[in-house]
Amino acid sequence: MRNVLITGAGPTGLTLAVDLARRGVPFRIVDRSPAHPTGVRGKGLQPRTLEVFDDLGVIDEILATGSTYPPIRSRAGGEVVWEGRMSEIKEPSAAVPYPNLIMQPQWRTERILRDRLAALGHEVEPGVELTGFEQDADGVTAVFGDSSGTRKPRSSTSPTSTRRCPQGRGAANGSARCSRRSAGPVSCCSPTRPRGTAKPYACIRRCPGRKG
Repeated sequence: MRNVLITGAGPTGLTLAVDLARRGVPFRIVDRSPAHPTGVRGKGLQPRTLEVFDDLGVIDEILATGSTYPPIRSRAGGEVVWEGRMSEIKEPSAAVPYPNLIMQPQWRTERILRDRLAALGHEVEPGVELTGFEQDADGVTAVFGDSSGTRKPRSSTSPTSTRRCPQGRGAANGSARCSRRSAGPVSCCSPTRPRGTAKPYACIRRCPGRKG
């Protein structure tokens, strides 16, 4: 069993969190923002992303609250000179059950994924930023800062600076330690693709220096 730390609670991090939660894999998901975003950084959900959302159990709400892209018009001198779609509407098939691009604001996609995560018994930790991590013979120590990005002093003993990895060994010094002996190796996930992209699993990677 691996302990997983997910940094960033956009669509990528939330998708990974939901998948781990339903499989019973221990993890934490943190985001440096103190509040959930309300803006639209992206609004297009591709067919393959919709298939992933179907597998995660959120496709019904995604489709109910979203829509296909409307026609686009081009004007010149006040007159419509062209009208069309980004892509033609296609019928579902066994091979491609969700063939059409769906317009869905990112804030709502994230909210739907957070609701699904909550139903599985987990939640995002807001206002927590990963500022660095170190590895030694016992495991990996992840260092967190506050919501403004200020690094917590390693000597701090305040309750807010104590972070524990699931099933790991805590350290009251503004860091989190997961012991290899007590909880197994640690995997770190820091999404490398822009939020809202269609490859939610692209972020998975090992911590530097980890073997096995």
